Amino acid sequence: MLPFLTLPLNTYAQLNVDDTYTAEELVSTLLGEGVTVSDITIDCPGGAYGYFDCVDCNVGIPNGILLTSGSVGNAVGPNNSPSQSSSLGMPGDPDLDMIPGVLGTNDACVLEFDFTATSDTIRFNYSFGSEEYLEYVGSFNDVFVFYISGPGIAGTDNMALIPGTATTVSINNVNDAVNSEYYNINGTGFNAPFNSDDYYIQYDGFTTVLEAKHAVFPCETY
Repeated sequence: MLPFLTLPLNTYAQLNVDDTYTAEELVSTLLGEGVTVSDITIDCPGGAYGYFDCVDCNVGIPNGILLTSGSVGNAVGPNNSPSQSSSLGMPGDPDLDMIPGVLGTNDACVLEFDFTATSDTIRFNYSFGSEEYLEYVGSFNDVFVFYISGPGIAGTDNMALIPGTATTVSINNVNDAVNSEYYNINGTGFNAPFNSDDYYIQYDGFTTVLEAKHAVFPCETY
């Protein structure tokens, strides 16, 4: 599972990933003008997070960070395997486990930081992909959230929702039959051109580029 908010640098592929970035370096790639951050932590196994550069690949985001429940190297195309994955044997996340339809999580990857913005809105673009498409839709359920808390927010809000809804982004909620306008079919691992062209990433499916945004109070910490 990956949210694109990506082994050593793989320069042979259209999607290049680098797992040597620190948490601080990853967050710095997300920052726009007028945003400052502090207290950055990451709780992910080594190799499960990194930076990506999309050189004419089909993700739809030119560069950013990749958080996975496996290895960032598994995202590199073409899609020539139906089940490219890495089981890390690490725990899941209790917040994700409470989401309806999520049947328990494993190998969670969590990036956290405090931020202050001079504007009244925070936003970012992301894509969510999974190797569990489509065979595990309705059973196992890869999921992605971006929780925000702070002034004016009761508890936490999930910024990463299917547009116009209060629905979490997961393989059960975005696929070829449900909210399909936000879903990209990316082959099965066996069929062309997905399995032979480096333009295509490895995951069997992923969302279109979605925007997560939330109103904030300027100069307050979230």
